[in-house]
Amino acid sequence: MIMRGYLITLEGIDGTGKSTVAAMLARRLERDGREFVFTAEPTGSDVGQLLKRRLQTKETSELEDLFLFMADHADHLVGEVIPALERGAVVISDRYSDSRAAYQGATLRGTVPDPMTWVRELHRPWSMVPDLTILFVLDPSTAVERCRSRPEQERFEQKELLRRVAGNFRRLAELEPERFMLIDAGRDPEDVFEQVLAAITGFLDRRV
Repeated sequence: MIMRGYLITLEGIDGTGKSTVAAMLARRLERDGREFVFTAEPTGSDVGQLLKRRLQTKETSELEDLFLFMADHADHLVGEVIPALERGAVVISDRYSDSRAAYQGATLRGTVPDPMTWVRELHRPWSMVPDLTILFVLDPSTAVERCRSRPEQERFEQKELLRRVAGNFRRLAELEPERFMLIDAGRDPEDVFEQVLAAITGFLDRRV
């Protein structure tokens, strides 16, 4: 029997522990010979590495950042996501296009009208919609406290940004409640992992 591939994404503001959970999933998820592919955006491709360098040095405008993210996303789809889905794998991506809608939807305020909707529409004709999106929900103040290496002023600015981004993620979940599953990321990391693991295995079991 040929298994159908599924795309599952992990989303949420910085500091929610998504990457930690993704690493734990990679060590635990094995079932019935199914292939799991773990990936992330920004990617490790040339475009992704360029994007990361630009973000670190702040050499680009917010609009340039968006289109670099989109170029990396296109490369990710063609080079990794679509081939894996076509061979029946379950792809689990730490961040995907919803991060663009949430983050650039916040940073582009004042540049374009309703930036979150605009970013979603830019992706709609060519990107792939995930089958399941797990949204890690965490208060922005707690998220910033988890990233205490930043200077005080930068932490304040980050908190205000994350409040806007968290609001955008909530809007996205309200627009597509059948796709999004919300997880309380403020709990113990092992509890969060078990919630996510149960969500993924339950999703796959319902599609056998």
